[in-house]
Amino acid sequence: MTPNSDAATATGISGTASPQDKQEKTGPRISLWLTVSLVGVSLALGFWAGESDLWEKVIGPEGATTPQELAALPDGAKPLNPGPWGNLEVLPMYIEPPEEYLPTRTLDTADRRWRFTGFSAAQLTELFQSAPLSGEQQSELLDASKWDIAPEAIYVNPSKDLILSLSPQARKIIYGPMVADTNNLYSLLRCSYRADRFDDFFSKSGLPTETLNLIKALSFPYGKLAFFCDAPTVLDTLQTPELKTRLMKTLLRRSTLLLRLHVTPETDVDELYRYWGKAGQGFNVLPMLQSLTRLPQGARVDIIELLPPLPSAQLYTYPYPSTNPEDLHKDCHYTALNFFKVTPDPRFTDTKVVHDTMANDYYPVLADPRYGDLITLVRQDGSIIHSCIYIADDIVYTKNSANFRDPYIFMTLPEMIDTFTAQIPEGQTLQTLIYRNKYY
Repeated sequence: MTPNSDAATATGISGTASPQDKQEKTGPRISLWLTVSLVGVSLALGFWAGESDLWEKVIGPEGATTPQELAALPDGAKPLNPGPWGNLEVLPMYIEPPEEYLPTRTLDTADRRWRFTGFSAAQLTELFQSAPLSGEQQSELLDASKWDIAPEAIYVNPSKDLILSLSPQARKIIYGPMVADTNNLYSLLRCSYRADRFDDFFSKSGLPTETLNLIKALSFPYGKLAFFCDAPTVLDTLQTPELKTRLMKTLLRRSTLLLRLHVTPETDVDELYRYWGKAGQGFNVLPMLQSLTRLPQGARVDIIELLPPLPSAQLYTYPYPSTNPEDLHKDCHYTALNFFKVTPDPRFTDTKVVHDTMANDYYPVLADPRYGDLITLVRQDGSIIHSCIYIADDIVYTKNSANFRDPYIFMTLPEMIDTFTAQIPEGQTLQTLIYRNKYY
C-alpha cells in the first residue's frame, strides 16, 4: 500500500499556504479548560447529539457568578469505557479557526463561476441533462453560448435565482465533479456534516434563523452526510462583517474533545505507567501520577499532560500559514509518524519515506489497539487516505489535512471515519487497519 496525501491540500482560496510545525505552540491557542472552568461548558461551547452518549447535550445551571459557585458547577463530562488507560472522561466541543485565517473578504472578489475541469462540451451537456431540472433551469444551463470554454475547463456563470432554485438532487449531480476537484472553489468551501445533526452542528453559531434555513436548503445529501458548498451565495445575504465572520467560522468549525484522566488514591499507577509511558515518556508521566494518588480525593488531569512534547504543544492549535512548498506535505502521515518525536522529522513529508517507514518500522496489529498505534483508513483500492494516532477507547489524535485551517485535535474514530467518507465515492466504505511501531 502506498500512503496518499490527504485529499484536502493546503491550497487556500487566494493562494497556497500550509502549516509550519513547531515543538512550541504553533498557532493561536485556546485556553480550553479555562473556558470550561470560568463559564461552564454548557454555556460557552456548542455540543452535539449523536449515536453515543458522548454527544448528548449538556445543560448546566445558570446564574453562577462567584468563583466558589463556578467551581461547583458540573461540566457534564461523560466517562469513557474502562480499560488500561484508566478512568477517562470526555467533553465534546467544536473548535473554530482564528478570524485572521478566514477568506471572507477574498470571496467577495473570487471567481464564483462553476468550473468543470477536463470536461468537453458534450460531457457537460450530458451532466446537465442527467440532473432533474425544470424547463427554465435547463434553458439557462444548456445554453452553450453562455459557457466560457477554456483548454483546461468549461466555466458556467449561473444566475443567483438558478442557484437558489436547484433541488438537492440536482445540486448533488451538478456539484459532484466540482467537489471532487480539490482545487475547485466549491471543493475548498465544502462544509460536510451529519445529515441528522444539522441543528447540533450549527448550534451556538450566532447566525440568524433565515440564514440557517438557507444553508439547509442549499445543502445536498451524500450518504449519511450533507454537503454545503454555496458559502458565497449565503455571504451575499448577510449585511454585517460580524455575521459574515460568524458564517465562515461556523462552516470551518471542527468537532473535537476535551479529555482528562481521573486519578484516585486507589488507582493502579503501575498500570497507567505501562499504558501511557511509551517511547521513553514514562519518566515524565510517573511522578505526576504518583503525586495525584496522594491527594485525599485524587484529582483530574488533562490528558495533554501525558502526551509527548510535540502533540502536547500542538493540540487544539492551528499551524501558521506558510509559502514553503515542503509544508504542503505536512499532512496526517507527517503528523502521525512524528507523534513521539521531540523534533519533527522533515523526511515524513516525502511519500516514499512514509511508505518505507511503515513497511520497515511498523507491523500490522490483529488485536486491540493501544496508545501510540498508527490507525489508518484505507480505500477499497488499498490506498491509505488517512492516518492518525490511537489514544484510548475510540479516541484518536489527528490532523485531517495539511491545510492550515485544519487544527490538531482529538476525535472519536466514528466521527473521523465520517469525515473521510466525504472524500470517497458515495456508497464505498473505508477499512480501518492498525499498525504498531516495532521499537516502542
